[in-house]
Amino acid sequence: MKIDELITFLANTDEPFAKVQAELTYGQDILKHLKGAFVAGSELPVSKATEQFYASKHYTNHIDKLHKLNVEQLTLKNKRKTAEMKIEIWRSMEASRRKTNV
Repeated sequence: MKIDELITFLANTDEPFAKVQAELTYGQDILKHLKGAFVAGSELPVSKATEQFYASKHYTNHIDKLHKLNVEQLTLKNKRKTAEMKIEIWRSMEASRRKTNV
């Protein structure tokens, strides 16, 4: 196992991972704002305006962006978790090795 590379990977992906998480949260908040603005600006009843919002191209475009961010976030999260697990396995193996050499 290349522990140095795994540690470097974790260090190098701290900021990108945080940025993707922040963008995803921001995108979800903006979606709520867009929906509210759409419904408030409509003369239709709230339920009808909400249906129109969900059927709009603006909504589907935003959802597509959120999907891409979600995939990016989950990919980074899984790769980071794998690196963490490999480091923990290495630590356990090293501890066992030292114990048998003592």
